[in-house]
Amino acid sequence: MKLKLEYLFRNDFKKINQIKINKEYAFISVSLPEPELYETEGYIKVDLNTTGHCAVVGNPKTGKVLKMDKMAYHIHKKYKSISRYLQTKGKYRKVKQIRNREQRIVSDMNHKISRKIVDMAKDSKSGLKMEDLKGIHNAKSTKSFRYSVNSWSFYQLRQMIEYKAKLLGVHIVYVDPQYTSGVFKMWTDRRHNRNGKVFKCPHCGHVDHAA
Repeated sequence: MKLKLEYLFRNDFKKINQIKINKEYAFISVSLPEPELYETEGYIKVDLNTTGHCAVVGNPKTGKVLKMDKMAYHIHKKYKSISRYLQTKGKYRKVKQIRNREQRIVSDMNHKISRKIVDMAKDSKSGLKMEDLKGIHNAKSTKSFRYSVNSWSFYQLRQMIEYKAKLLGVHIVYVDPQYTSGVFKMWTDRRHNRNGKVFKCPHCGHVDHAA
């Protein structure tokens, strides 16, 4: 049986729950009209999984680099250690409970981070630049980086940013990862590419003054 209902959702709703009616389940899908993309006045660079943070966001307009939530890595490490201990004791039900708890904590964290990033872009009339992950799985990288790229939390955060951007009309472009993470390194390294006390980023053109 299929039903189509007209219902007004807020743009910031998080999820639609599965509904159980006696022994039957109702699965709900939601269709939302996508707003038109506004004209961007620049792009904010978003580098996921950098220096142990969930996200590092750089705004060329202000020159500020914002590092978001380093706790995700420590939360995963903590619950992974607990899970291993419980497995040695054969307490597999507890292991499942621990993993579910970790997912709830990280999911809530990802919702807040993605909302902050998209709101930042919307408020400054900017678009977002994110890494193009095609072929990144085969690239040479550290073990911790490969784990993060392949982890569910990495893709959940990425997907949350993407769908919230669509809801608010924020434009996203995908670039080679070296042009997101690399740009932050250039902003913080003023020994190169500067004329006296004036620093100019060779990638994004951002101009700043050395302290």
